[in-house]
Amino acid sequence: MSGEAKPRRRGAYANGERTRAALVDAAFEVFAEQGFQRMSIRQIAEAIGTSHTALLHHFGSKDALLGAVLARREEREGPERARLLQAEGFLDAVPAIMKINATEPGVIQLDTVLRIEGLNPDHAAHDFVMRQQQEFYESVLAELTSEDAAGHLRDGLDLPVVARLVTSLVEGIQIAWLTDRSVDMGAHLAAFMDLIRRPS
Repeated sequence: MSGEAKPRRRGAYANGERTRAALVDAAFEVFAEQGFQRMSIRQIAEAIGTSHTALLHHFGSKDALLGAVLARREEREGPERARLLQAEGFLDAVPAIMKINATEPGVIQLDTVLRIEGLNPDHAAHDFVMRQQQEFYESVLAELTSEDAAGHLRDGLDLPVVARLVTSLVEGIQIAWLTDRSVDMGAHLAAFMDLIRRPS
């Protein structure tokens, strides 16, 4: 009997994981379009097309659902971002990443909404947003330092200042793109990288 029960439990677990993953992907789209802070768990469930009891069953709370969405986002974006940085180098990878993001409006929408909402210390994603912004800046500075050591940057650049300019440009051009989808984010980032790139 125990041998018969285990496959059923594994099957139920797999089905539960698939359901959970589908809910996370649906919540990603809802948060990107409508934000997070002002939505109740019932409103989120209604927008997703499920019940609030189902959401609570799989995640336990609204904050835990947001955590799952943020983890899923990094799971989706991280590997390709790392591949581009390794294959093309920072100066060419950043414009390429922005071009990819433009094909996924939900990513930019969610990023922008969370950055704004997350400024509120009471927001569930506040610590995540603050940490993400600092890590983003530090990673850009590290990449620029490597590019400078390799002789790819113009002489005399203040790298911490340039790193802050890059992060600010990424965040600002995303807002511009959300306002006007004809804005070519990749082209804007490429133009900036050409300003700091050592002439060949």
